[in-house]
Amino acid sequence: MKQSDVYAWTGDVLAALRGALDAQEFVEILPAILSSRFEPGARHTVAVMGDRALPRVTNGGGATRDQVTVVGRESYYLPVSHCVEKQLALEHVMKVYCMAPCVRLLMDGEDRTGRHLYSFFQTEIEWRTESEDEVYTVIESLLGDFAARLLERVGRTDRCDDDTRARISTLAMGPFERIPFDAARRLVSRSGGSLNPHSAGDMTHAEERALSESHQAPFWITEYPDGVRDSLYRRTPSGKFATYDLILPGGHGELATGGLRPDSADDIRRQAQKFSDSPHEYYPSWKARTKLQTGGLGFGLERLIRYCAGASSILDIRFAHDHGPNATIEARNA
Repeated sequence: MKQSDVYAWTGDVLAALRGALDAQEFVEILPAILSSRFEPGARHTVAVMGDRALPRVTNGGGATRDQVTVVGRESYYLPVSHCVEKQLALEHVMKVYCMAPCVRLLMDGEDRTGRHLYSFFQTEIEWRTESEDEVYTVIESLLGDFAARLLERVGRTDRCDDDTRARISTLAMGPFERIPFDAARRLVSRSGGSLNPHSAGDMTHAEERALSESHQAPFWITEYPDGVRDSLYRRTPSGKFATYDLILPGGHGELATGGLRPDSADDIRRQAQKFSDSPHEYYPSWKARTKLQTGGLGFGLERLIRYCAGASSILDIRFAHDHGPNATIEARNA
């Protein structure tokens, strides 16, 4: 894809998405880029702050050539998502979203999927709700409005052919099918593939791709069992979790992940202990004080742009100005 088209598609998707969110009275907030808080279970990166000078960076040699030592004045965690931060904002406003920068270390095989990046953006959406059904209804309505706004914008350009119009229109085909996780696994159990590096109990990339290829419209995977997710969600009376993925059709795979948040400070602490020996206390303490129940999800922004533009790989929409670790993915696989 031409770089001029990458920039044009990105601008159009952002404008249409912001318009649809604004129409539903979501307030855009600015994401916190650095934090002293870490996410249980996440593979974090750290920003080191210097003191009137660059931090001192030493690249290891010999057996430690892949290790980097950085010395500076102080350090903070870079966001893997903005999941907790957007909940904290809901103490002061009813509905929020942000375009959040995320940094996530790729795991085994993810640099070859065509849909994973080291650094990326998530459209983080959250509001006060206790209803999983409400989440589905709101997000499906949001995507329908987004699709209409985007088609109005790109329909005036030479980037919109019949295939593009049909692909974007699938986002307005709600209500989407809801498939419980156990049923989804059974549907694609013969697809194989290596274990998911995030969780041995989750779908393999091959299974998710097969399920995606079998659908003509987006769909939800719901009712995740214990031991699959590496984040914190509300437990349901069935013993499953009120968490969900939104999957794009045609082999494009997961677009968004989210859920209802744990309903008590104690449950946050119990779940966090599975992922960290010393989970951060700020989140459960906030929950105990406010008792707010929220839900939402995060769209992979580059994944949405890739789908709308019809790019074969997420690397096709990498910006020319991106000189970060994403630039190494293609070279490593050459």
